[in-house]
Amino acid sequence: MCTAISCHFGAHYFGRNLDLECSYGEEIVITPRGYQFSYRCVKSPQASYAMVGMALVQENIPLYFDA
Repeated sequence: MCTAISCHFGAHYFGRNLDLECSYGEEIVITPRGYQFSYRCVKSPQASYAMVGMALVQENIPLYFDA
């Protein structure tokens, strides 16, 4: 079961853990605002917002679990 916490200190902060018994090679990944994602089969969107989260990175593409 995952645990979450939400706080309001002038801004909204949210955190959640990922309760898994095994690792998939996930890591903390930061995607900056305006980052241009590139995919093979679909149009490549430009990120409007920055993201920080847990992701598996495959071929330099972050596959986010939670962000």
